[in-house]
Amino acid sequence: MRRVRLGAVLALQRRSVTVDPSRQYAEIGIRSFGKGIFHKEPLTGVELGNKRVFEIHPGDLVISNVFAWEGAVGLATMADAGRIGSHRFMTFTADDPDVDLNYLRYLLVSEPGIALLGAASPGSAGRNRTLAVERFEALEISLPDIEEQRRVAAHLDCVASRATALEDLHRGASGLAKAASQAVALRLDLTESARSQAGWELLPMSALLALDVALVDVASQPSFRLAGVLSFGRGAFLRGELLQGGTKYKQLHRLGAGQVVMSRLKAWEGAIAVVPEDLDGAVASTEFPTFTIRADRATPEFVNALVRSQRFWSLLAGGSKGVGARRERVSAERLLTTSVWVPSIDEQVASAQRLRAIWAIAHRTVGRSAVVAALVPSALNRAFAAVPSP
Repeated sequence: MRRVRLGAVLALQRRSVTVDPSRQYAEIGIRSFGKGIFHKEPLTGVELGNKRVFEIHPGDLVISNVFAWEGAVGLATMADAGRIGSHRFMTFTADDPDVDLNYLRYLLVSEPGIALLGAASPGSAGRNRTLAVERFEALEISLPDIEEQRRVAAHLDCVASRATALEDLHRGASGLAKAASQAVALRLDLTESARSQAGWELLPMSALLALDVALVDVASQPSFRLAGVLSFGRGAFLRGELLQGGTKYKQLHRLGAGQVVMSRLKAWEGAIAVVPEDLDGAVASTEFPTFTIRADRATPEFVNALVRSQRFWSLLAGGSKGVGARRERVSAERLLTTSVWVPSIDEQVASAQRLRAIWAIAHRTVGRSAVVAALVPSALNRAFAAVPSP
């Protein structure tokens, strides 16, 4: 193990690009917390204007001098060939044959490495915490021999690759569960004529739901569990604790398990869901009306599949004026007057068990995803546990 100054083993590369207004350029960005390099939408030379940009080459160690303090470090690959980065990105190559840049990248995004970069990035949070080239090059690290560097980097590559594969698998499984749920409940394979012949009815949502809002005074207790609803049919979630003095609202809406909750602002893009058991008693702002499911006409499983389907959001969007973020709020009345195809209650009950099994799989997948997300940080901490803090 030898002690080295980064400036003694790395060489700063500044491959300046003369911008041609008639060409297109593809910039990179770097995600924080070791998430690596990503690609931005291409820009024309005219759009870049007088911005100073530099070539990125495969194998470059690339560091955001603005967000180095939170691990915005990446290693360029062949996928980044031909791309550019702004003057905010420092690019380095190895100036010592006994330095493995992949190992160095992992070291810098580990807890000790981020602490080292943070100590060299003075100032307050955000863009005031800038890492200058000279401060980065002055940092000292303990470096094992090249074979050990390669072994550690290869091990971490393997962990990262497997974590990515598992994340993709879990994401796919969750998507399949959602699609399967909608296939079972909504029978999107049937034409309207076929549905009618099978006993389905075209009904307003008011036949399935009743507006049922429970108001709670903010002054009635010191804190609340605050819930929200994710867009694109991703369901309700716990946002955190809301203290009594942390809101301008005098009253809030209390949620009940099995109710439907809707974001008036984002319902048109799928921010509507059935409240799960673990959010029973949580609150949301008055922008989130709640509805009770009419048990004689619909099951929670059917309604859950219905409101989380893109087809349903498009119906709500059709009655909300404007484009994108400028759309008007979706009112409770608008929701209740929206017409949907509904099977008989007996058919809904028959499919409910299958729907519960499908969503149980999806929920287990979400839990496993959290474990998978911890794999790489855990491996990094173990690999660099002996690295001294600054």
